[in-house]
Amino acid sequence: MLTLQSVSKNFGELVAVDDVSFEIESGELVTLVGPSGSGKSTVLNMIAGHLEPSAGSILLDGTDITRMSPQERPTSMVFQSWALFPHMTVRENIEFPIEANGRSVNGEIEDLLRQVRLDPTAYAEKSAEELSGGEKQRVALARAIAYDPDILLLDEPLASLDYVLQKQLRRELNDLNEELDMTFVYVTHSLESALIISDRIFVLDQSQLVQSGTPVEIYQEPKNRFIAEFMGDANVFPLDSSATDGDGFRLDTADDDPTPFADAGDGEPRHLIVRYDETAVAPTLERDVGIRGTVFNKLMKGNDTLVEVTGTETDEQYFAEMDYDDAEQIDNGDEVYVQWNRGDTVAVPE
Repeated sequence: MLTLQSVSKNFGELVAVDDVSFEIESGELVTLVGPSGSGKSTVLNMIAGHLEPSAGSILLDGTDITRMSPQERPTSMVFQSWALFPHMTVRENIEFPIEANGRSVNGEIEDLLRQVRLDPTAYAEKSAEELSGGEKQRVALARAIAYDPDILLLDEPLASLDYVLQKQLRRELNDLNEELDMTFVYVTHSLESALIISDRIFVLDQSQLVQSGTPVEIYQEPKNRFIAEFMGDANVFPLDSSATDGDGFRLDTADDDPTPFADAGDGEPRHLIVRYDETAVAPTLERDVGIRGTVFNKLMKGNDTLVEVTGTETDEQYFAEMDYDDAEQIDNGDEVYVQWNRGDTVAVPE
């Protein structure tokens, strides 16, 4: 088990990581997500030993590794930049850093290449500069695995690859995590990747850990407005906290009969969150709750259409991701209801 206990990192006056604590079980694939500057790569580099915490401790199976050098830790890192030697072959690139640390790969290069889905007959003796981006990333991954680490650290490893290749490699990373039974700690800006491959997600914002949980928990039960919007497209409706009654908070619109919503979350709810794909648009109110508006744009998204609506009373913009055929029944300028079912919402604090 990897444990961070109240870990902080300061760079002069800048607080990059502020009192972060979490535990990762052996064999888990955990993803760190957050906006740029939230501290996720700094956390990863402290786990790797490339940065020393300003405060707090890092434990591995109960052993304090906070002050250990990177070479002393049972960790290995895969970088976005690959860091391959272009004048060396694939075999030499994998062997070089391992032998430089006094270890022997014992003729395991072929097995390592097979693990990352590269045919050793075709690739072992190929020059690194001949490889595509995806092939370079696989070689970098094989090199990291060659250390046989307890924890594999991945810092945006797929960010520079095209979307199709990203989808393929993230599936393979997931398979590899299960095959090796190795702990993966993965930093990414791709929310889609985080939701698809993770056992658990840690969300960081402004140097702090703001929520952790399974992908379903993070997506369906965000603790605040930031997480709700960061983890997926969502309409945000203000709640009128002064208009409470026995049923809870009410949606703050100009309608004569505000709709009550139960208090669901830590802190005083200020907003109601409704995902685009849980929202519909129609001329008549067909779901539990609706706000009047006017369609001003439609954008095709493959089999779905993103319908954009301006609220009649609120003058805010709302969005619904709808089936293509249903969206075809609506035209720009139509008076409609932006609507959803009560069970598809969550109330969150600011």
